[in-house]
Amino acid sequence: MSKQYEFKSSRAVPAAAPISQALSELIALKGLARVRGDQRLIKAWKQAAGEKIASQTAVQGIKNRIVMVGVENSALLNELNSFHKGSLLQKLQKEYGKQDVRDIRFRLKSKVKK
Repeated sequence: MSKQYEFKSSRAVPAAAPISQALSELIALKGLARVRGDQRLIKAWKQAAGEKIASQTAVQGIKNRIVMVGVENSALLNELNSFHKGSLLQKLQKEYGKQDVRDIRFRLKSKVKK
């Protein structure tokens, strides 16, 4: 929570904060907003990748605006990196937000959790 103090007599008393600010800080602290964001990212990936690619991949998460995607097999991983990465990145930025995604990294995962 924000630390602003009012000095009354000899001790410091925290200043009152708006309830909306306190709630938003609490939600961010507990990571509750992240669950909703992850669902939005998964939906955006399915839209950008299409049914065929989305069925063989799964979003693992996002860190530093880089989306991590798990891929079922090495052939698909190579194809995505070599031929589809640019177009998938553009589509994902359009669906999810250009300021939120700067790159996609594909990782080989033996069993992709969907």
